[in-house]
Amino acid sequence: MQLAPQKYITKVIEKYYLTENEKYLLVKLELLEENNTINFVAGQYVSVKINELGERRSYSIASTPDVDHAVSLVVEVVPGGKGSEFLSKVEIGDEVEILAPLGQFVIESGNNNLLLVATGSGIVPIYSIICDLLINQQNSRQIRLHWGMRREEDLFWFDNLGRLAEEHPNFVFDVVLSKPSLEWGLCRGYVQDCMRRDLNQGVLRENWMAYVCGNPQMVEDVIETLMELGLTKDKIRQEKYT
Repeated sequence: MQLAPQKYITKVIEKYYLTENEKYLLVKLELLEENNTINFVAGQYVSVKINELGERRSYSIASTPDVDHAVSLVVEVVPGGKGSEFLSKVEIGDEVEILAPLGQFVIESGNNNLLLVATGSGIVPIYSIICDLLINQQNSRQIRLHWGMRREEDLFWFDNLGRLAEEHPNFVFDVVLSKPSLEWGLCRGYVQDCMRRDLNQGVLRENWMAYVCGNPQMVEDVIETLMELGLTKDKIRQEKYT
């Protein structure tokens, strides 16, 4: 059962860029009250208060539920973005108010194989889901990830995903770049292009569910592709980043 969201006061205990181009920033927030815990499910998000006017921005949780005294958030730094500007400026020790947990983008119980599709920072809740399933739950379902980005310099967690794939034979992943360098050796184009390449017609009818997260147009395009490949809409869950 998912719990109702609560307000928490946290402090910044860690902050660093995940990419050299400073496009993606990780911020770790720890609860101020030592006895308090955040009970969330992998795939959920928090709402961050970004100014005294009470404006808020939502960020998916990158960490896993076994760490219940803190949450790690990944911020895509967008010029002029109020949320990313706020979190880019906070310093270690600063207090940040959050509302958590929020969201329904969580893995449903059962033994379905999982097709996970993300673009950009849409990888964040999916990364939490993958780590929770493979490391914490030792889950044996087949898990396939397709992650789309623009360029190599935008990538983060690539090595982490590689280690997970090496250690867990039931997990495979592909990274798709829409604007790769000539040296890029993996899939080129968009995630739906590579899904068509890798997934034979009808294979998804065999006990699969899909979870799709990213920008709204990508989500719609991927859902259309999944249905072309034989997956029914009741087997698809989505989270659109706006």
